[in-house]
Amino acid sequence: MIGIPVERLPGVLGHELRNPLASAMTGVMLARELVDTGDPRAAVLDGVLADLDRITALIDGWLATARGGAPTRSDFGVAEMLLRIAARHGAQLVCVPDGASLHGNAPLLERALDNLVENARQAGARTVRLAAQVLGTELTVHVEDDGCGIAAPDLPQIFRAGFSGRGGNGLGLYSVATTVAAHGGSISCQPLQRGTRFSLKLPLQAADALCP
Repeated sequence: MIGIPVERLPGVLGHELRNPLASAMTGVMLARELVDTGDPRAAVLDGVLADLDRITALIDGWLATARGGAPTRSDFGVAEMLLRIAARHGAQLVCVPDGASLHGNAPLLERALDNLVENARQAGARTVRLAAQVLGTELTVHVEDDGCGIAAPDLPQIFRAGFSGRGGNGLGLYSVATTVAAHGGSISCQPLQRGTRFSLKLPLQAADALCP
């Protein structure tokens, strides 16, 4: 039996999903053309199209990363990204640096933060807090939760491909660490008295404010 190394799964899955995803997008676009703008179904179809666009961007980014290259990058606002994540997951946005922007792949970085929040919820967190601060030319984003935490023996290997402390596929935190590394950053995990804090450090494109 021939297995696929877990490190190559993102690239393999991305390659296999591109064609069916394109077909799905074409179908939704055709359905949208048949619905008037005032029709309540229009908003649903527009939302599906936006989700499909986001998935396409994620696949393209992961394919580029899996091939050893850099994903497509552009400048985007940090505050806007964190606001979207907080709204999507019902997280508390504690601190947002005004005017800061990153030069990177927004869908990949946003998905990385989504992963951390989703993991926190799966660990029983009732509250998830997002905070960001700018120090010099570096942006740090903290994702803090009050869940059940991570066992001390697991800490050295939580970012390793294939490792899962809860019986999952072991790709979530690995994908987060890979995304951060592809942007020249780093990630760390700090156990709290109750819960966990993940901190992502990324080089800034521009920073005009400091959030203490």
